[in-house]
Amino acid sequence: MLQFAATAPANWTVSCGTVDSATGQYTAPASPQTCTVTATETLGGNASASTQVMVIASSKTFEVYPTSASIPVNTQQVFQAQLSNVPDSHPLTYSVDGVVGGNSTTGTVTNLGLYTAPAVPGTHLVEVTDNTLGVTGTAFISVFSAISVDFDSRSNKLYAVQANVFAAERLESLHNAADLDLVKAAGITYARMYAQIPEVFATSTPNWAPINSSISKATAGGGVHVILQVYQTPTWLQQNNCGLYSMPSDLNAWSSIAAQYVQHMDATFPGIVTDYEIWNEPNVSLCVPAGAAPMSEYMSLYAAAAPQMKAQAATDGSTINIGGPVSAGLDPSWVTAMLNDPVISKNIDFMSYHQYLFGASQIGAVWGTYNGYPSVYQRTQNALTDPAITYEYASTLVGGGAQPQGADLPIYISEYNLNSAFEKDCCRDDPTYGPLWNGLYVADLLNVVYAYANAPKPASRIVYYAATAPPYFCLIGELDANMDCAYPAGSTPQPYPQYYTYELIAGPAYLGLESGGYMAKSISPATLGNGLVVTAFYTPNLDAVVLINPGQYTYTDMPVNITNSGLTSPVGTLYQIVNGQSIQSSPVSLQSPGGTSYSTTVTIGPYSVQAISLHN
Repeated sequence: MLQFAATAPANWTVSCGTVDSATGQYTAPASPQTCTVTATETLGGNASASTQVMVIASSKTFEVYPTSASIPVNTQQVFQAQLSNVPDSHPLTYSVDGVVGGNSTTGTVTNLGLYTAPAVPGTHLVEVTDNTLGVTGTAFISVFSAISVDFDSRSNKLYAVQANVFAAERLESLHNAADLDLVKAAGITYARMYAQIPEVFATSTPNWAPINSSISKATAGGGVHVILQVYQTPTWLQQNNCGLYSMPSDLNAWSSIAAQYVQHMDATFPGIVTDYEIWNEPNVSLCVPAGAAPMSEYMSLYAAAAPQMKAQAATDGSTINIGGPVSAGLDPSWVTAMLNDPVISKNIDFMSYHQYLFGASQIGAVWGTYNGYPSVYQRTQNALTDPAITYEYASTLVGGGAQPQGADLPIYISEYNLNSAFEKDCCRDDPTYGPLWNGLYVADLLNVVYAYANAPKPASRIVYYAATAPPYFCLIGELDANMDCAYPAGSTPQPYPQYYTYELIAGPAYLGLESGGYMAKSISPATLGNGLVVTAFYTPNLDAVVLINPGQYTYTDMPVNITNSGLTSPVGTLYQIVNGQSIQSSPVSLQSPGGTSYSTTVTIGPYSVQAISLHN
């Protein structure tokens, strides 16, 4: 509200919002806009005066975190009132299904937001009222008594997981074949790397030795393919003192370079280099002439190069995939423009973007507590930029494009990690949170098929940054007190904690998703903003149920019901990532109510990643 006054008695009117005609007390409308407030004299003369009010969006939004949660019966969940993602310090009142404090049927909640679930499954609403501001927020709770997965007798083919979905950068930086084999054992089967254009095309006559060496190292022993970033500009095509990141001065000459890469790779590494990204993060790295727009310049670059690359592949008799915009973050304006461009939309085989949930200014964020920054857990599973919501938005953009593949255009997250800074953070290399965070990231990208109508399939490529990129980025390296991914020459590296997530889910010795598979028909509980996360898939060899507990509570003897597995008399194995140091295997007892359905119980500890495998 805002109080207006006039120098004489007046009648008040407004163009938007409301005003007391006698007193001039103004109430703004619900949406941002500019409103005109007018005072008209009431003692004769009808003189009037006006002023404008700019109504802006409130700087404080009231929400409950988490906005939703899945928790077992008789367990607990903490809810927190937040003003613009900051804990609300005002007096608060909590209720469940309209009952202040709740009861035995709805579950109970304290004035500090600690909710205790009832003894029976159901759905409930926690309401929190800020007694100072007079605003109320709600959170949805799904209370469950068992984990349930339906494999539809292995006949459900709606949700295919592409083979070779997991990839990593900098495989060419590994020291030897043994180190490469260690990474491959985690199910990492694609290497993403720079094309090294400035070195290869130091002159207009290429010297292929630098890139040949990199590809040979990354693919030694077989089983690895390459995503090549056709990126940067050689000296002789640079302009405006932009250096390597210059928009080429001659688009046809740069496009010819891109086509020569296709020709050379098809001849030298046939079937190895399958995917090409045009540029890398052009929304932040492409240096364009003064007055030019990076997006339009990038589109002209893509539209010039992609058709030449496609034509070269056709001449070679090869099949390649070309994509972009390879943006830093998902940039909807770039994606929409590209997919509706008459040339680009016919020459794009995948859409790609990068995702880092935090940057250098937020390096101090911690797992589950606000400490001046949003918590890692909240940003990962209950924010507008979390992996699942971002991917669903990407799927929506793809569905609105003019490309021939329509909504089936593959989507690559072609670079991701928790924080983009080469600094130590809470969780990336941590024995507890390293496996946990990557488990959530992967599970969320698989489970989008259940949660979002606009995400009909999982991501086609998920590229971890990086196999080795010290400091603090790696899958393998020396394990030291600082856990800084050190990888000196002559060292014998070991898996870092995050490695075990990929080994468990994708590695051929465990669940084997690197060879592809299909998502289960349904899972319960669903992935919500907080609580237990379940994902499930089957491969030719097994049915898998992955169980991730991001919270502090232990769930003892949790029932797991696996229906319509399609497997007769299978063996059950429980895999657990232990202290970010190993994967422990143990048998699980299976009971069958009939057919190919089975049940068992497991104990799910805090901050844990484990999986059940049914196999013959």
